[in-house]
Amino acid sequence: MSQKNKQLGYFGRKKQAFDEYVLVTKAKMKAERDYFASEGESDSKRLAAQKARDQEFLESLRKVGVGFIIFLIFYALIRTILGLW
Repeated sequence: MSQKNKQLGYFGRKKQAFDEYVLVTKAKMKAERDYFASEGESDSKRLAAQKARDQEFLESLRKVGVGFIIFLIFYALIRTILGLW
């Protein structure tokens, strides 16, 4: 393969590397899609992992929401103090 790479120019090597990357990515995506699209009853381990990810997402969303509300209160307070309403 190294001889083949030496025969290719700069752009040929870049195109070959990109094509290999695309093939590897497609294979990974197909394996992931097949795993999550499997028919039948889901295993409890996967459901537990999904539930844990959902809880983690909700916790992070709650933190962002609280931060946004605090920002709005602070913003309203500053605008009121400066008389910019």
